[in-house]
Amino acid sequence: MAEPFIQFCEELWRDWLDGTLKLPDIILKKFGFDLDAAPEPYLHFETREKPLVVLTTNPGGTMCHQCRASVRAGEGPLSTSMSYEEAARALGPFYVKELPSVSPARRRIEQSQKLSCRLLYQGVFQVEAVPFHRPSLPANRKRALLDAIENDERSLLASYSERLQKFLLSQPVVAISAISPRGMERIEQSHYGDIACRWPAWMAGVAGLELERAKFVHLVGKTKATCAALVSCANETPKAIVLMIGGNNLPGDEGLRRLVEELQK
Repeated sequence: MAEPFIQFCEELWRDWLDGTLKLPDIILKKFGFDLDAAPEPYLHFETREKPLVVLTTNPGGTMCHQCRASVRAGEGPLSTSMSYEEAARALGPFYVKELPSVSPARRRIEQSQKLSCRLLYQGVFQVEAVPFHRPSLPANRKRALLDAIENDERSLLASYSERLQKFLLSQPVVAISAISPRGMERIEQSHYGDIACRWPAWMAGVAGLELERAKFVHLVGKTKATCAALVSCANETPKAIVLMIGGNNLPGDEGLRRLVEELQK
């Protein structure tokens, strides 16, 4: 039997292909998810037996190859004959080739692959906290989205996050989250319940990172951290969330070196 999260993703993909995938109108209106774009719950980047899992927010804005008409016509890397697993394996190398070298998404992929290699894992299995396309999720929308998920445990998004959390429990995971300067200060002071820290705290929980046991690691910034991580290696399973002021990304090579050191302790 397929792992429940992977099976859920297959059902999500098939429902989208069939045109039966639905989200409540209030969710679509409030958050602007594009259901004309194929959901992308996970992607493979040169994965083999033991990949590093990288947890990101959502797939970002819609690109032409993700639109329903393009998928039905088979004009890009996707087609209606694929399973989602096949789609995810086709999309990884497609993005590596087609994304502009200066784009944040391309840089995130490259840094994720470097991190995986330095930690001696085999490729990157990138999973999304939310599988639907939207150009950005500002802080106020993230808080509202968490309210929607937590207030309706039977919703599609709640079911998705529940299965994702169970799937990630035994996996080596590095989550990535943008954060405000105030939020960075609050997390460094261990006030994880503060409203400014709610989204990264939730992301950490999905990743299986126990915040009360995590170490704050300064990655970038001379005095105050502009990029930091919370790191834990409980039960010999590395877990971390990288927090960057102003962006969803990983640090440069020196910051990666510091992160690797902590994850290998």
